[in-house]
Amino acid sequence: MAAELSRTHHLECEGFADEFEALLERVVPDTTAAVVHLREDELAMDPDGDDCRRVWDGVRPRFDRVPKSDRNGSTAWRVPTTTDAGRAALFELVALTDGIAGSYFVFRLELRDGETPVLEAIPHHSDARIDATLLDAAIQPGEIVGLSGHDACLVPTESQFEWVAEDRQWSIGGGSLCVETLDGRRARCYGMTNLERATLEADGTGLALAWEPGELPDDAVGKLLSWIADTLYNPPPELPCETAERATAVKGHLQEMLGAYDGREI
Repeated sequence: MAAELSRTHHLECEGFADEFEALLERVVPDTTAAVVHLREDELAMDPDGDDCRRVWDGVRPRFDRVPKSDRNGSTAWRVPTTTDAGRAALFELVALTDGIAGSYFVFRLELRDGETPVLEAIPHHSDARIDATLLDAAIQPGEIVGLSGHDACLVPTESQFEWVAEDRQWSIGGGSLCVETLDGRRARCYGMTNLERATLEADGTGLALAWEPGELPDDAVGKLLSWIADTLYNPPPELPCETAERATAVKGHLQEMLGAYDGREI
């Protein structure tokens, strides 16, 4: 049985399929095999189940069944990543994750070096994580890495900052800002890729934050979504950091992440 992945980095991206493919291109050279978990019931689903069936029928001979790894209604298949044919078959399957049925058909994917997991992904959650310590210096542990040509970056999963201010616990890590009550009964997290500006306040101990509202249609549906967003999504307009040193460090971290993500200046 393969060991658990030691997750050092998380893929932060706007879409998933293209960005994930770009990540695979960087990671595959340090692996020997991929194990994909497929939900074959998705082959009968609209709108792209037929495309999934056509691709799968074409690449299936390259894969070997791994029935002992079946889980949650999915079947497990293994393909070598050390051959051109194996890599080509893998990338054909990955391309399917751009579709509605495809993102569930390719239910889960792992890259391994021997039996050691290097990467794992759940496409329908737009989630991918890696263990950078197993890569050949392409991505350093603790490093934020942009994916050239994509609005995407790899961010360290571990918390980068943790502190208490204004009777709340604040933390930044894995691409999110999280705020929690001291008793732990309420917590919310906000994706930092929605951050538009972070400006040092006059005394230097906090940051004024401006968040992107996102584009919504100018119709009844848009108004409803706007109301829901205003009601349920309420990121903090200020980030109290307690010290000027921490405020400066947090702003630098946010700039590094968003600069790697899409070149944004905050």
